[in-house]
Amino acid sequence: MGQKQMGHTLPAETTCKDSMIDMGQDRSALILIKHCRDMKQQEMCLRLITLFLLLICTALFIFMNGAILRQRGISGSNGQESTAEQSPAYSKQCPADNTSKNSQRLRIHLTPVTIGNVSSKVYMKWNVKFGENYNEEKRAIVIPKTDYYFVYVRITLNCHNLEEDGKFQKFGLYLHNWNKGYPQAVELTHVWDGVFCTLGGYRSVFVGQLFDLLEGDHVSVWIAEGYELISRSSFGAYLA
Repeated sequence: MGQKQMGHTLPAETTCKDSMIDMGQDRSALILIKHCRDMKQQEMCLRLITLFLLLICTALFIFMNGAILRQRGISGSNGQESTAEQSPAYSKQCPADNTSKNSQRLRIHLTPVTIGNVSSKVYMKWNVKFGENYNEEKRAIVIPKTDYYFVYVRITLNCHNLEEDGKFQKFGLYLHNWNKGYPQAVELTHVWDGVFCTLGGYRSVFVGQLFDLLEGDHVSVWIAEGYELISRSSFGAYLA
């Protein structure tokens, strides 16, 4: 009889253990499912918050752009009104301003009045090709303001008025400068050259240099020797 009771007790204990294991597994599954639902809810909340912030930023951007455009429209209309009001005054002042500026900008190019058959040791006479600031009486370019100027002289020598004897004829040119504050002529630079008087003989002479000149300086070309050799020439200056 004792053996039969043992046989009935073992299956009951095994069934209880199996049921406990099944309940533990179900509990773990429920916890996992609940955790997944919580994660989905948190993800949904984060998405909604992100969308809400994005909508706020878009609205602020549109509002700022609209305010800027309105401000520009107001300032533009005010600017047009101020321009319309000031335009008569500016139209009166502009010609005077341009004239004053142009008078300070030296651009002048001269060509000779006479060539050949003139004695040397004389200042050359010039015609104005373009530009201003030429003193015909003094035969000089007048410097309008103190600054650096490039002054040039180009001479073409030819024995057109001399016999073809094959001799070398000298030519001398000086750039002189004087001012009312110091009326004595001062040498700026000079050049000595010449040409052989043979058939078809000619020579080009060029003098060009940058000078620091004062307002009121008079720059002129002095021919020391060989005036009769000049066939073509030009003289000029411009603000560097």
